[in-house]
Amino acid sequence: MLDLAQLCKEYGVQPRGVIHIGAHEGHEVWSYQAMGVQDSLLIEANPAVYQRLVANVATLPQVKTVNCAVGDRDGTALLHLMSFDQSSSILAPKRHNEIYPFVTEVGQLEVPVRRLDTLLAEHNLEPSRYNFLNIDIQGAELLAFKGAAATLHHIEAINTEVNFEELYEGCALVEEIDAFLGMYGFRRVKTVTPFHPSWGDAFYVKQR
Repeated sequence: MLDLAQLCKEYGVQPRGVIHIGAHEGHEVWSYQAMGVQDSLLIEANPAVYQRLVANVATLPQVKTVNCAVGDRDGTALLHLMSFDQSSSILAPKRHNEIYPFVTEVGQLEVPVRRLDTLLAEHNLEPSRYNFLNIDIQGAELLAFKGAAATLHHIEAINTEVNFEELYEGCALVEEIDAFLGMYGFRRVKTVTPFHPSWGDAFYVKQR
């Protein structure tokens, strides 16, 4: 929804490594390569979607994939599976049911959840390899940020979904994201809500 290549150029960010949380089927990976990204870590919680992701990037040796949810603790979480799988979340749907009544919950599945800092350590990945973070996990973004305290010190820019209403139970609103990322030196410089005013995407850059 945002032109990430243009925004990176505008704010002087050269992405060399990307962590994409909520990568779905991995279609953005070719855009990352066009931006000069050398390493991509794609994380997807839904096992069925993850299999499609793995198939899509199988020929790309510089892309690593992990099947788990990302949050503020290590353990397991209940993934709410939605009929439109990109709407699935570890948070239960709330206003999402009113705004998108044609998207329904079709099941629940217990999945592993890791703090991003833990995940990188478990896979022997050096956080300094990554300076760009893309995150789209349906209201659970702040939980992921809280589990990435060490990693955020190496990140220069973030593209994240943000909520202006409680689409999912207990989801953080954009002001909370602003405040938390502000503690790590990030400022929101671009926001779009092209599909519905209750949610959109935001671009944050670390102030130098």
